[in-house]
Amino acid sequence: MIRAPVFALALVGVAAAAETPKWTAPDEEKARVNPVEATPAVLLKGQALYQKHCASCHGDKGKGDGPAESYETEPATDLTDPALQDRLTDGEILWKITKGRRNGTEVVMPGIAQRVPVEEDRWKLVRFMRTLATKSP
Repeated sequence: MIRAPVFALALVGVAAAAETPKWTAPDEEKARVNPVEATPAVLLKGQALYQKHCASCHGDKGKGDGPAESYETEPATDLTDPALQDRLTDGEILWKITKGRRNGTEVVMPGIAQRVPVEEDRWKLVRFMRTLATKSP
């Protein structure tokens, strides 16, 4: 009689362990404000960085449908989602693209700090990513 509940609890524990932990930026990072103005030149540079470092998973238009996305264990985020864009601050986006995301030893999303070492360029990428939000009719 006891075996069934113990087994069920063991399965719950395995399922919980398999879940990816929350990916939340520290409060001080969330509070950072983008110092880069959204000029045409800034958006062009941000777009080039996006194409080079992000589009393979997030897709050319940010819908999470890039060609490499199918190789991932977790689906790539749809960056066009207005709710997502509203929820995340520029500082949080910068922190996430800078640090990347891991689930244990697995790289879920690589950080770009080493490939884009100039923080101002990463802020430009954030500016471009903001243009991907789907506009409500």
